[in-house]
Formats: sequence, structure tokens, C-alpha cells
Amino acid sequence: MKKLIIGMVLATSISSVAMAEEKKVSSVLPKIDMSFVTDTERNTTKETTATEFGIVAGVNGFALSLLPSYSWTDQKVSDIEFAAGYSFRVNDSFAIVPYGEIHVDENFNSGDKIIGVKTAYKF
Repeated sequence: MKKLIIGMVLATSISSVAMAEEKKVSSVLPKIDMSFVTDTERNTTKETTATEFGIVAGVNGFALSLLPSYSWTDQKVSDIEFAAGYSFRVNDSFAIVPYGEIHVDENFNSGDKIIGVKTAYKF
């Protein structure tokens, strides 16, 4: 009798586990795409070397970035770029991205202010 009861309990628990549906827990915060980027360039005309580095964050087509530029020649941060843009998807292959940039120097004195439009086409 014990074996029958134990067998029924095991069978019931196994079938209950098999029938249980996995529930997905939705995140309260939207998923943010974060990346750390670098770009090192050598200007052979001026004989200078600089590295631009920083954080780029994006969510639902919006992108924000903070990119300081380090001059290896002067050994200091020479430019800090704050940028924002939004990607308008025309279709699956083509996007238009209006953006704006504000540049400041190492003392946060205002520099160039840039607005523009980028396009992207996926093959």
C-alpha cells in the first residue's frame, strides 16, 4: 500500500511539473544597449595621435554618447563630445539618423555645436 501511495504521489508531481508553464518575467526598465567604444587615429600630416573613447547607450532608436578624446601628443584630453541621435527606420534596410553634437574642451568651455543627418543601408 505504501508503494502505491508513493507511486501516485510521484506520478502526480511529475505530471504537474510537466504541465507547468514557464512564465517570462518582464523587465521594469527598458533594455538599454550599452557599449564602450574606442577609435585611435594617426594624423600623418600633423604627426599627431589621438584616441577617442567612451560610452554609447541606446534604447528604442535613441542613442546617447559621451566621447572624450585623448591627445597622445599633448598628453591631455583635448575634446569631449556629447552626442544624441534618433534612428528613423524607413524599412528593414534603410534608416535616417538626425543627430546633434556638443563639443567642449578639458575645462568644459563650449566648442563646436554640430547638427547633421546620417543614413544607413543594410545589404
